[in-house]
Amino acid sequence: MANVIDEEALERNRTPEQREAWARLLKQAEAQGIKPLTKEDLDAMANAWPEDENIDDFIAAVQQWRSEGGEREMP
Repeated sequence: MANVIDEEALERNRTPEQREAWARLLKQAEAQGIKPLTKEDLDAMANAWPEDENIDDFIAAVQQWRSEGGEREMP
């Protein structure tokens, strides 16, 4: 993967307030059953939208899916 996030560098550069906010966010995500994405998850998303499609069409589709609620299918 070309863009790897250096979590340790991010942590070193966070202010105390940012560290507290990050800890609250992680705790809330865990309470809701939200788990981090794996490499396999990201690989599966790589073909979620055709590369030659307009980004505005993608954004419009996401907005429509969100307004409809429920399960969504990628084109």
